[in-house]
Amino acid sequence: MIEIIEREYEVTEGLKLVISNVSGHIKIKGYDGDTIKMRAEKKWGLFASEPKIKVKKEGNVLKIEAKHKKTFGISLGGSSVNFDILVPKSIEVEKVGSVNGRISISNVKGVLKIGNVNGSIELENVEISKVGNVNGPIKVVLKAVRNDVKISTVNGSIKFLLPKKADAMISASTTNGRILTEGFDNVATSLVGKFGPKSFSAQLGSGKYSVKVSTVNGNIELRLV
Repeated sequence: MIEIIEREYEVTEGLKLVISNVSGHIKIKGYDGDTIKMRAEKKWGLFASEPKIKVKKEGNVLKIEAKHKKTFGISLGGSSVNFDILVPKSIEVEKVGSVNGRISISNVKGVLKIGNVNGSIELENVEISKVGNVNGPIKVVLKAVRNDVKISTVNGSIKFLLPKKADAMISASTTNGRILTEGFDNVATSLVGKFGPKSFSAQLGSGKYSVKVSTVNGNIELRLV
């Protein structure tokens, strides 16, 4: 069964967004409007319970959560919720978490914490703090670096693009994979390891902020743009 839910929420000054899901994608995109527009597609099988969506405002934080109830202690038939959310570009996304599904965020002011277990993470034209994954690749295109950044996954590759003018100390490491770099021609760098674990470091500007990128099984691609 499928049900589409569409909601619109007013935005107050300083509002932050928190969203969590269990199964299904989360897509957040910044736009020129002044409200948060949520479209949620709920799916559940014949023997599965209908997933519920809980929306709650606590102070200056709007929380959106998908809840999946198990039937007889197990999940039968499968259920999922796909979120497509439009937010004003000035909104700060405080936290996004998922278990099974893709996370995609673009054109927003900032993203503090992103966590996933099974699925890809793709962030474009954002500022971030911490991004963590277990099984899946990560792609990040930063518009600026204004704080310390940590990006990590266990099983998956990482593609990371950041501005040449960033003021940061970059360190990257992989246990089973390669480290590829582009655009570091006039930057002092260090690449250690030919076989087995590998690490890379570079300083941009005065190295004010720490940028750490790591994976266990996968390649790392770093590019200055």
